[in-house]
Amino acid sequence: MKITTPRIVQSRSRWVYLWVLVPIVLGAALLVGWERYLPPVEPVVDEVTPLNRRLKDKDKQIAVLEAERGQLREQIAALERAAQIDHEAMRQVREELRQSQTSHQEMANELALLRGIVETSVKSEGLYIQGFRLSKGAEPQVYRFNFTVSQALKSAGAAVGWMQLALEGQQDGEASVLALKEITKEKEEKLKMRFRHFQDVDGLIQVPEGFNPERVIVEINPTNNKLPQIKKTFDWLVAE
Repeated sequence: MKITTPRIVQSRSRWVYLWVLVPIVLGAALLVGWERYLPPVEPVVDEVTPLNRRLKDKDKQIAVLEAERGQLREQIAALERAAQIDHEAMRQVREELRQSQTSHQEMANELALLRGIVETSVKSEGLYIQGFRLSKGAEPQVYRFNFTVSQALKSAGAAVGWMQLALEGQQDGEASVLALKEITKEKEEKLKMRFRHFQDVDGLIQVPEGFNPERVIVEINPTNNKLPQIKKTFDWLVAE
């Protein structure tokens, strides 16, 4: 009887698995080793969202500043209007004050005139020139004159006669006297006088070019014999 030794038969599929598994293991080992030498990968940071927030915040701040600037502009406009109103109110107050002072001065002059008439009536008879005044006219070289001529209350009847004005000054460096007809548009030689107690006289003087006035001469010539002729000179002082 022949005895046969049994053989161990290995399956070919085992070798196939080994050949497949070994490359996988080696590849994994290489991958792990390679990752050790690679720089660490930083996580992706979202930079867009914070910038958008900052832009929105800036937009809000700009809107607030625009609103504040608008309010400041309105306040400035209101202050300017108030300043204009205050300026206009101040101008009106000053004008009223000036008119009040002018009226007061006119009343004071009239009172002084009446007192002068009463006082002169006690002292003596005759004619008197009071309150002579010069002021600027509406046109260049034109001036308004005002004065009052009166007689003492003792004098009987009306004062009748003529009044003449003359202007003394310098013309081209030489002394000169201009008659009434040379300094008025009407070219009148004299002014008519007729009153019982007093007469207010006013008119316009037109100073010729190149003439430098220094004095005004007022002369009154009554036609009745009871009143003497009078002549008075006033310095050229123009009221502001």
